[in-house]
Amino acid sequence: MLEIWLNESLEGIGRMFTYPFLYIALLMIWFASRARIKQERKQFGMRLFPVFSEWKGTWRVSLIGGLFASLLAVAGGLVMTVPLLLGLAVLLLVLSVFKNFTRISAAYTIGIAGLFLFALPYLNGNFQWMEKAEVVAPPVLAILLSLMLFVEAFVLLRTSPDQTFPERSKGSRGMWIGQHRSKKMIVIPFFTLLPGGAIEPFAEWWPLLSVGGESYGLILIPFVTGFEWVVKGQTPEKAGKAIGRHTFLLAGLVFAVAIASIFWSSLVVAAFLISLIGREWIYIRHRLREEGSPFFSSTNSGLRILGIIPGSPAAQLELIPGDTIERVNGRPTRTEQQFYEALQANGGFNKLEVRDETGEKRYVQRAMYEGEHHEMGIVFVEPPVLEKSVGFF
Repeated sequence: MLEIWLNESLEGIGRMFTYPFLYIALLMIWFASRARIKQERKQFGMRLFPVFSEWKGTWRVSLIGGLFASLLAVAGGLVMTVPLLLGLAVLLLVLSVFKNFTRISAAYTIGIAGLFLFALPYLNGNFQWMEKAEVVAPPVLAILLSLMLFVEAFVLLRTSPDQTFPERSKGSRGMWIGQHRSKKMIVIPFFTLLPGGAIEPFAEWWPLLSVGGESYGLILIPFVTGFEWVVKGQTPEKAGKAIGRHTFLLAGLVFAVAIASIFWSSLVVAAFLISLIGREWIYIRHRLREEGSPFFSSTNSGLRILGIIPGSPAAQLELIPGDTIERVNGRPTRTEQQFYEALQANGGFNKLEVRDETGEKRYVQRAMYEGEHHEMGIVFVEPPVLEKSVGFF
């Protein structure tokens, strides 16, 4: 028995490469990283974050989420079919055309697929190929959808200042303002059952929802989900945690309705609609909160930090976006040129007077070494007036 499960697990890993999920994810992350780096070089004259940073900070949560999804799918006997998997991959590919990671969220991919499966019996037309997908009960997808949303929520709740990407834009009055874009792709690898294989049912209730087969195999699915949002009126950490809390509540509601739909099948439509409408409502509410005064804008008290280059001296000093540098080596700093001159005046050791978003002041200091970024790796809201060479890559 154990040998059969081990062999099917190995075969399930091999089956992963016969489906397009992994290849779509690699292409999407590659093009997204290239576009982001191109914009960084255009706006800041350098690459700020390395390639594939859109994956950073997601793998631990996604692997834990994949483990829970595997346990629920295999132990609960949740079965996916080949037409359904290919349909989800095609839907992911279509939604990726928007070049916005929000649209690849499980709320849209699984939500739309679930509504289609529910409506399939009522459609007039020849869907002989997709009839094989219909045997997968929509509650299976609804439960899976809630798990994917839980993973999204945990990644959002872990938002930190070094995981969002700074951008410059012109405000309504022609002044420069800053914003941060959080753009994350999450790949959640999990095992699920597939019709046909060497695994025999071991209990009367297993599989939970029969698809008409007598034996089953395993497949490892690198499911792709993600999110994208822009923050202007507050710090990225605050915005990420607020969106994360709302996404967590949405996931819990979808999960509760999905479980209930096993006993009352008509509720499954509500689960998919709640995920779609709820996801839209979360982002609309976020955009409404962003209509106030921009947070990343020039101030009279000092220089507002827009971004920190990973691994730079500023990152080691634990400076974060939203901090305001008021003095450098005892000199007031109101422009980037004043900041640069103050750094050069003190040679190899610098002391900064910094005020955080709550108004609390602190002092940070550090020696500068040969080969390090000459401006400490700080990006400000206002673009530099003078052209200077930069070398931190």
